[in-house]
Amino acid sequence: MKRLAIKIRESVVRVAQLFRYRSEKAVRFGLAIVIATALPLVYMLAFEAAPEKYHPLFVVERPGEAAVRSADGPGEAGSIRKVETPEFVKGIYITTSTVGWRSRFDELVSLVERTELNSMVIDVKDYRGEIAFIPESEELKPYMSDKPMLGDLKELTPPLKEKGIYLIARVFVFQDPIFAETNTDIAVQRAWGGGLWRDYRGIPWLDPASRKVWQYNAAIAKEAFVGGFDEVQFDYIRFPSDGNITSIVYPVWDGEKSKAEVMGDFFTYLDNELRVKNGIPISVDLFGLTMWQHDYDLNIGQTLRYSLPHFDFISPMVYPSHYPAGFNGYDNPATRPYDVVYLNLLRGQELVKKMQDADAERQAADPGSAPAELARFRPWIQDFDLGAVYTPELVRAQMTATEEGGGSGWLLWNAGNVYTEAALLPAE
Repeated sequence: MKRLAIKIRESVVRVAQLFRYRSEKAVRFGLAIVIATALPLVYMLAFEAAPEKYHPLFVVERPGEAAVRSADGPGEAGSIRKVETPEFVKGIYITTSTVGWRSRFDELVSLVERTELNSMVIDVKDYRGEIAFIPESEELKPYMSDKPMLGDLKELTPPLKEKGIYLIARVFVFQDPIFAETNTDIAVQRAWGGGLWRDYRGIPWLDPASRKVWQYNAAIAKEAFVGGFDEVQFDYIRFPSDGNITSIVYPVWDGEKSKAEVMGDFFTYLDNELRVKNGIPISVDLFGLTMWQHDYDLNIGQTLRYSLPHFDFISPMVYPSHYPAGFNGYDNPATRPYDVVYLNLLRGQELVKKMQDADAERQAADPGSAPAELARFRPWIQDFDLGAVYTPELVRAQMTATEEGGGSGWLLWNAGNVYTEAALLPAE
């Protein structure tokens, strides 16, 4: 019942966000088009929240079927080959629900094939904390979704990889309602009245200092990699916010280390456990302001300095609409997409240069030491209307800014997985 309540609450939030987004579109395209466009997503969300006894009322395919058929290609199912990291990653974000929705996933696979896109970022553990595939580990199975939309990864990934698509598994980490509800001893608590602390959306969080949480997420990453993903990307790697944080009690973190140091310890653990021991490429999502403010952790523990040594890629969320009015003197940063993305990348490179210079001095003093390898920047960029109408030109401006700002790729974000093809170049 707890899991169902969480599903229903989150689905209501998503539907509300959807209609808020669609209402903005209504001004441009008309209410009739908006409603027609929204109905399939409402249908999909309704299925996610529906109790098991009502599932026969919904016509859906077995989880994983749509994804496998959508990407039919040469090679036998289960023959997983590695796709090398593209020299310049050009990716799109895809939810688990979209993977399980045959026609939509078909369209996105086709979009990658006919354009310059070469990568997909797919949730393997989503905002609800549910594992979206069928894990082999018995310890992970209790946290699997009732309807794991990705199915068996060894059936999902091979046909996609035969097409040369670089697959990135996205993992929500410390925002994890399912793991928090079932492991309350390592979940953030309320100082008054007892029980789990929840953010303004009613979502509980895990203690970022808990090693049990670290191990759990590393185990998911390993299964995703063995199942055919080429890289694992970690999101929501921060201390909780967006709620009454003064009422929080941490069951593990004692407050002696700073939040940034705690996150640094977690990053070191992921590096050793995944990159060093298992050769798994890993990346991390950070708030865009970490590129701009190098010495302030935003009170959530995120800093560029602690992240750079431990990941292959850092993906700052440099959505222009998310910067406040007056940022760098811009009345509305959303209307300046090239400038926002380009300047943030340059600012991030300044810290990289300082760290490289410090490392060069260390190596000069100790010639036998290994050089430090720092992550490359691969930003999330905006393909949604917020703060401005995002035309193909504005979307493309961010891509150009990434290339000219020294980035190693870009990832397009749209929560509804609807992307602007006119902003993309055709496939070579």
